[in-house]
Amino acid sequence: MKNQTINFIAIIFTAALLLTAYFLGLFVDLTGDAGKYGAIARHIVESGDWINLKIHGEAYDQKPPLLFWLAALGFKIGGLHNWSFKIFPILYSFAGFYFTYKLGETMYNKNTGKLAALMLASSWVYFMFAMDVHTDLILQANVTLAIWQLAAYEKSEKPIHFIIAFVGIGLAMMTKGPIGAAIPAFALGSHLLLKRDFKELFHPKWLLGIGIAFIVCTPAFLSLYNQFGIEGLKFFFFTNNVGRITGSYAGDNNDYFFYLHTILYLILPWSILFLFAFFQEFRSYFRGSDKRREYFTVGGIWLFFIIASIAKGKAPHYIFLLIPMILVITASWVNRYMEGPQHKIVPKLLRVQSFIPLFLILFCIVVMSYMFPTTNIIYWILLTITIAAFVLMQTLLKSTTLKLLLPSIMTMSMLTIVLNGHALPMAFTYQASTKASKIYNENARNKAPFYNYLYPQYEVFFYGSSNAKRLYTIDEFQPGPQDTWVFTTEPGKDTINMRYPENIAKIYPLTHRGMSNLSPQFMNPATRRQSLEPMFLIQLKPNDQLYLSQTN
Repeated sequence: MKNQTINFIAIIFTAALLLTAYFLGLFVDLTGDAGKYGAIARHIVESGDWINLKIHGEAYDQKPPLLFWLAALGFKIGGLHNWSFKIFPILYSFAGFYFTYKLGETMYNKNTGKLAALMLASSWVYFMFAMDVHTDLILQANVTLAIWQLAAYEKSEKPIHFIIAFVGIGLAMMTKGPIGAAIPAFALGSHLLLKRDFKELFHPKWLLGIGIAFIVCTPAFLSLYNQFGIEGLKFFFFTNNVGRITGSYAGDNNDYFFYLHTILYLILPWSILFLFAFFQEFRSYFRGSDKRREYFTVGGIWLFFIIASIAKGKAPHYIFLLIPMILVITASWVNRYMEGPQHKIVPKLLRVQSFIPLFLILFCIVVMSYMFPTTNIIYWILLTITIAAFVLMQTLLKSTTLKLLLPSIMTMSMLTIVLNGHALPMAFTYQASTKASKIYNENARNKAPFYNYLYPQYEVFFYGSSNAKRLYTIDEFQPGPQDTWVFTTEPGKDTINMRYPENIAKIYPLTHRGMSNLSPQFMNPATRRQSLEPMFLIQLKPNDQLYLSQTN
């Protein structure tokens, strides 16, 4: 009874930290791509057009509409806020925990599914992209749904699994294009190929499935065709994807090991267990001792991993959709050694894994005392309780599974609370685009024109109270019959100063650091100032001649 009480208290405390970490992430400002997605969703709500996606008045073709629909739904209900942009994409993505559980259960057993889902819910990559929402957050849920249902169909041959699998593929394509179909195709194809089930592999029923997926994806096709014609569909199926692989469209990263080292921090605090599991996995392949009945994860993970590694366009979130499958494999090996009589390797795993919470606690202290110092006593009290709980868990928890999982989940959640609740809000005070939008909102009158010139990101299109417009060249711009506001870089400021010196009413100098690329130089307070670049918000007076001609 005593052990059950201790287990219950430890689980409740850990779950409370986990949920708090996610909750605080709702209020962190938008940056980079998230700012762009927020601006597109804002246009949907303000225009009432849910099919033809636009940003700063121009047609948008980079991503299909599912994420924007979810964000727009939040805006319709809660208004334009950070939390209302994130809430429905995050809730949608949480279904990925259940899909991961069912994928693990279908391919292995219930315990594997539970372990995989817990690892996914407490992984750094999930915390990070629940705070900084990208399309990959909901893509991984749809891809996992599709692979789970394909695996279930292969086991039972029930038509419902077939239909849901291809609906999932269609939803994945509605999230990020053909990559949403490629991963399930790699998974199913490799499974049937390695089982040498060629009759099933080439069965014409898969054409029906493709038809279902295409029907689900119809709104994306309509948007692209309406605004870009055949070129829009070509971009969706070919240019965007092949161009990122070859580098002809985007990307110039030649580091073929990029994802090998990236994945180690993306799946924290489970990196050590991942290395252990995949060592066991590959050893079982090469020794011929692999007695598995599924090969979905072989192609689902490694075919795309290889393609992504040789592609020129690389980013950490590109492999988010593989993380559920990777953690299913990790959980399968952890569970294999945890269940039944304790294997001799289990104490070693527990000992090595215990270093991860220690590292996370140390990092919390560094963040709170040096990187972004805080005098808020609440964070220090909570960290003290977390440290005490970690020590007690090491001595009081009798379940090896709980001792392996809870300290890591607890400390990963604590670090995320510190980041989402304190460090990131402080860091965002250095993002000039949000500061400029606030100044504009407080000082501009009568929805004065607001322009973005030479700044490549999109935050002002979301945060500005008036719809901002992008200037590609200074020739597209001239002061109008009312005040005009321009957010720009130092070269942009110099150009405007040369072209319209008599119109400049006020220049707001700002220092800037984009939050989508936090460098060690910025994270170190001693060198932070050196990482900042000058930005400017310029208020221009009306063009008097134009004003007089219009009033006359």
